[in-house]
Amino acid sequence: MITLGEMQISGMLTMTILSVMLVACAPGRSIRRHSFAVARWMMAGGTGLIALQFLLQYAHGFRQMGITQGVLCNLLFFTPASMLCGMAILYVQRQGSVSRKEWLSVAAMPVLSAIILIGTVLLDGVPIREESVALRIAEYVGSLIYVVMQSFIFAKQYKAYKRLEQAVDEYYDRSRRDLFGWMGLSMKTMTLLAFFVPVVIFMEGAPLVLFSIAYFFIISYSTISLYTYGVSKDMEKVEEAGAIDHLPLTIDHSPLDTEQSLCAANNSQCSMFNEEPLSAQPIMVNGQWSMFNERIKDWIASGHYREHNLTLSIVARQMGVPQKQLQLWLRQSEYKKLAGLVATLRIEEAKRVLKEHPEWSVESVADYCGFNDRKYFHQVFQQYTGTTPAKYQLSE
Repeated sequence: MITLGEMQISGMLTMTILSVMLVACAPGRSIRRHSFAVARWMMAGGTGLIALQFLLQYAHGFRQMGITQGVLCNLLFFTPASMLCGMAILYVQRQGSVSRKEWLSVAAMPVLSAIILIGTVLLDGVPIREESVALRIAEYVGSLIYVVMQSFIFAKQYKAYKRLEQAVDEYYDRSRRDLFGWMGLSMKTMTLLAFFVPVVIFMEGAPLVLFSIAYFFIISYSTISLYTYGVSKDMEKVEEAGAIDHLPLTIDHSPLDTEQSLCAANNSQCSMFNEEPLSAQPIMVNGQWSMFNERIKDWIASGHYREHNLTLSIVARQMGVPQKQLQLWLRQSEYKKLAGLVATLRIEEAKRVLKEHPEWSVESVADYCGFNDRKYFHQVFQQYTGTTPAKYQLSE
């Protein structure tokens, strides 16, 4: 079993390496992404505080003095460190849009915890090397503040995460949650871990070591994921999807005949739209609905939906309509988003090709219809038809 001293040294080295990585290895990328620039410094500050905490624990032997002394050091450093790491993720999620009120609300909690802990030490009159009932009570209060703080940050993170999720789902022609999935895992595990703090940090031996290892892993995972996200193209892709929320929208009052706009394309490709007409709620933009109907029809007839890696901006450009208008139309329709519309069109095309070209392989059909890979094609085809492409081909 790893000893307490070995754990402290390992934690100190790990957190120091992560801090150096964030500070030294991504300055060029930070220049181009302000939100990542600020977030990496916050995360580096968090990991730096954790490293300092382990250094002090090891150098002064607070845990060896007693549980109360060790917990005091833990809370004084872990609370602001967790705040910085959590806010770094939120900062990236919101592309830097965190209000002063939110900052003050979050920062007040580690400050309040520190005041309670340090004030108790100064006013209690019991030497730091001795156990103190008053300090133990103050530490329980501090640990509860830690839980409240982490829960508050999680609530903000979760709301921002759901907005990102919706934006990316609506923007791309297939699910792309792989671009930012690390955020969900990081914020959930950090919050879950926080609920163990009031109990575990007052323990000794194996429970404390296991908790510390879990804490190392979660912070390390969050830090490395944030760094990887910031220096890769994933951040740009997510921000591109979220940018549509800031596009202007003006309202007109011309009716939208969604069924006619789609079914007029051609009988072979649009017969599927005759079964269930799209919802025609009147959200009008710039008085261009009549033109929009024609553009939808032309886009379907042109077969652009078979292109790989479509996005809302690409489709809007192909149609010659504003992105926001296209997004609103999709929300009104039974497809809800671009991926739903494109998948429906591609599956109908795949069914036609499988029927007319039995000599084609499933991979060739998938590629021709716009699917990136066989596995994804199988998944979507079975979802829409209840059978696999190969079985469908044999049945025809």
